[in-house]
Amino acid sequence: MGAPSPASYSACFLSCFLLAAALPSLGTDACPSIAWIPFQKSCYALLQGSSEVYGMDDARELCRGNASGADIITINSKDENTFIQNNFHSNWHGPEYISLGMFFDTDDDIFKWYDDSKVNFTNWIEEESNNELLNTCATMHTASGGWKKVSCEHLPLTNILCEATVLYEKTRFFETAWTSILVVISTITVAISAAFLWFLYQRRISSRPRYSAHNSITQIPHDNETFFIDEVEYSA
Repeated sequence: MGAPSPASYSACFLSCFLLAAALPSLGTDACPSIAWIPFQKSCYALLQGSSEVYGMDDARELCRGNASGADIITINSKDENTFIQNNFHSNWHGPEYISLGMFFDTDDDIFKWYDDSKVNFTNWIEEESNNELLNTCATMHTASGGWKKVSCEHLPLTNILCEATVLYEKTRFFETAWTSILVVISTITVAISAAFLWFLYQRRISSRPRYSAHNSITQIPHDNETFFIDEVEYSA
């Protein structure tokens, strides 16, 4: 087939460049900083509360101020609950209880997360009771991982456990980038294939034999004998 065309070299260079540009980003830490610990699609950080943190609204604002898309912790599975419990044993060494981003909605008579995510996991220490749940929030016992109901006015706010979902956002960005790269590579491949077919077509045309107009004209003899006979026949 011969040596590759310049177009194929250009396509290869462009494809490799795009892949090289994407790969380093895929290997970097997707959390806001080294203070955040990744788990599944989120990152977690235990922040020191301040004298300005008086309630849940202040705690949520503290999380948002430290990372885009962050909020006070929500726990949606047993694995996530265990992950948080283990990190209090090994990394955070925080208070005995931390606040969860949960409250009891008296209108719907159920517990809800402040970030509006669905409550599909709970880990209450005590059994459900018929006690009045008005103005009730939730805390987590850091040693056991169990949850406890407390008054929203008495939440432990010396340390705030925050969660940021930036890992998911960056993963979605990388997926979009890879899709774009594949589209570019496909387009280049089609262009190279079309150019190669055109080259074969032109080569085939150029290899066909050519006939000149001079060779196509029938030669008529003009010797003296033939001319003399024609002249005698005309005189008769």
